[in-house]
Amino acid sequence: MRSYTLDDSLRAIEPHLRPLIAPEPLERLRAVGRCFPDALADSFGFEYRLHPPAASVDFAFHIAEAERDILAGLAPHVRLATPFAEHPVWQRIRRFCAAWADPGADLHHRVADLWLEFDVEADGATAGTGDPPVPGLLFRPASPPDVQTANPGSAPSYAWVWERALPLLSGGSLSPAVQDTLIACLTHLPAHTHAYQIGLMLGRRVDAVRLCLVGSPAVLLPYLGAMGWTGSLAEVEAIAAALQPYVDGILLDIDVGARLYPRIGLEGIYLTRYLPCVDGRWQALLDHLVAQGLCSPPTRDVLLAYCGYNLAQPLHRRIYVRGLNHIKLVYQPGLPLAAKVYFGAMHKPISAIPTPSGEIATAVGAGGVEGAEDEGCIQQTGDRAGARRAGEIQTQEASPTIAAGTITSAVSFLLAARDTHGWWTDFLLAAGISDEWVTGYVGTMLATVPDDRVAGAVANAWRLLQTRSHRADGAWGYNRFPPGDADSTGWALQLAHALGESESDRACRAVQALDVHVRPDGGLSTYAREGPIRAFIHAAPETALEGWCGSHTCVSAALAALPDYRCRLRGYLHATQQRDGGWPAYWWHDPEYATALAAEALAAIDLEAEQVARAVAWGLSRLGPQGYVATGDHPSGSPFATAWCLRLLLLGRADGALRETIAATTGWLRQQQQPDGSWASSARLRVPHSDDLNPNRYDRWTYHGAIQGSLVFDRRRVFTTATVLQALSRSVGAQ
Repeated sequence: MRSYTLDDSLRAIEPHLRPLIAPEPLERLRAVGRCFPDALADSFGFEYRLHPPAASVDFAFHIAEAERDILAGLAPHVRLATPFAEHPVWQRIRRFCAAWADPGADLHHRVADLWLEFDVEADGATAGTGDPPVPGLLFRPASPPDVQTANPGSAPSYAWVWERALPLLSGGSLSPAVQDTLIACLTHLPAHTHAYQIGLMLGRRVDAVRLCLVGSPAVLLPYLGAMGWTGSLAEVEAIAAALQPYVDGILLDIDVGARLYPRIGLEGIYLTRYLPCVDGRWQALLDHLVAQGLCSPPTRDVLLAYCGYNLAQPLHRRIYVRGLNHIKLVYQPGLPLAAKVYFGAMHKPISAIPTPSGEIATAVGAGGVEGAEDEGCIQQTGDRAGARRAGEIQTQEASPTIAAGTITSAVSFLLAARDTHGWWTDFLLAAGISDEWVTGYVGTMLATVPDDRVAGAVANAWRLLQTRSHRADGAWGYNRFPPGDADSTGWALQLAHALGESESDRACRAVQALDVHVRPDGGLSTYAREGPIRAFIHAAPETALEGWCGSHTCVSAALAALPDYRCRLRGYLHATQQRDGGWPAYWWHDPEYATALAAEALAAIDLEAEQVARAVAWGLSRLGPQGYVATGDHPSGSPFATAWCLRLLLLGRADGALRETIAATTGWLRQQQQPDGSWASSARLRVPHSDDLNPNRYDRWTYHGAIQGSLVFDRRRVFTTATVLQALSRSVGAQ
């Protein structure tokens, strides 16, 4: 059987590369691609020199946990060729990835992912030497560490970088002078900044470490001056100010040697991948670069035309999503400003692409990507978009075949979205990416879905949750690092209940842990005591935490799904229902979440309860005429809020009007399903300030932040997809 290489993926998008890359540099890219198995990267990209223009194009690809084992030599069926095992640089990369893969090693919890970058023009593999190509390697810390410790003299959180990570990659070759400068740079990072990537250009003869820094240029530029950078801060500040209106943020790239090198890269980034390709922001940015003389009009037009997606039959029907990623402006004192653009492709194997009619598509057009709110987030255009524009809503009952196809595709997406161990992960906060909470939630949503593949997946999720036993009280948390909380514990217990494990020792310990979360008003708080969470977030003694440690309707409503808590929380839910029939949420921007959970709990006690009827009426008022809930961030409909609203409607008396509304809402949700089986990211988690008792009055949220005052979406679409899948499963079951 033939083994596919990355060159096969390059061939799949070659027609879209030819207008940008000349034949000779394209062949050099393919020569590098032939050195690596296709399984090594499902996302790769290119560095293209806009100004001054150059024919050479560099190649990079992304390594996540799923691909890490290949580089570590641990994958049983996919290995690098023999020359890699004998090459000294690749031996160091292998040792680094082996430490990253080892659950007992510090790097396992420190490294999120990495990129391999190849300077193709200078690469030995393309010059006919026979040696493996040597990359630069940049790794991303798993979460932004808090380097602003209470004691400035204490060891900074980045010590693992120079003590363990870089020695593995460099083979101990970093000079003491470079290490001293690096320690100073990482130790003195200002508040609210962090290193996004850290790496070594292993293929270059430069004794330096690359740092990619996240933070406001207004904060980072004075910091660079304090660290001894000798360039003009005013000039770089002017470059950043001119770029800022066209991007979501700016990263600073610096090279740390015995001193800071004068060359600085300013990366203009977008917080949603590939969506700016279709919403006009890349057009505006490239127009700006053309006006500044940093890009030619023909190049701009070719770059914009590159975006889209296509299907490749030779690679087991893989779908390739092509898009522009970010821009980099390179400042060097005394030289003209340089500009580079980074573009690439993501790909995944698919078995079928459902169309609105329920048929299987045999091809996907190369049109633009619509509604891509995250990595790999694709929404089919054409007939589906036309149906939405025409306002065509399905009001008749869908056929069982179409319903089954919708559910099957969604289950396939969720099963493929698990990491190598079986965890579902989503959301990114200062504490990192959530696995315990998200796995409990997604497992609960999947547990009752009629699909034969579900049982093994949810059983494995419960097994994984049981391995997290490091908290003395038996609670679960956002992930392994923060203190346990009632919400994460409640969703894990819901999964245990769905699997008949409520009486297990592990579940019983967790139930006991929830006792201290009960507040005088009868509700449950997310965090039971101030001390552990105060220490975790490094809150000052004068900072109040009454908001996080008070009773929360969304947490209480979720726990009320458990039979043992339903009657205990009945009085609290009655007392907190608002006059309009809804319930407010604390951690969620969408009240549909808390309202549906509260109403379902009360309906389980008494389906005819007046509170349930009021909640259903509230849900009907939230829906527009086309069957969806419009929000400020999703004015054309939020799948997440709409799915919870659908669950509300299913509690109502099934008269003719209600049945029509349920059918319209169900039809709208089915129409929004994307080719990979997911729904667009729309679960809006918010992190109120710790002293905020009513975050619904707060109006200065920071989108895609990581700390208090932030509004964060499920970038991996796992949370939204699980929510919609469960709602549709209930709707189909009720027909």
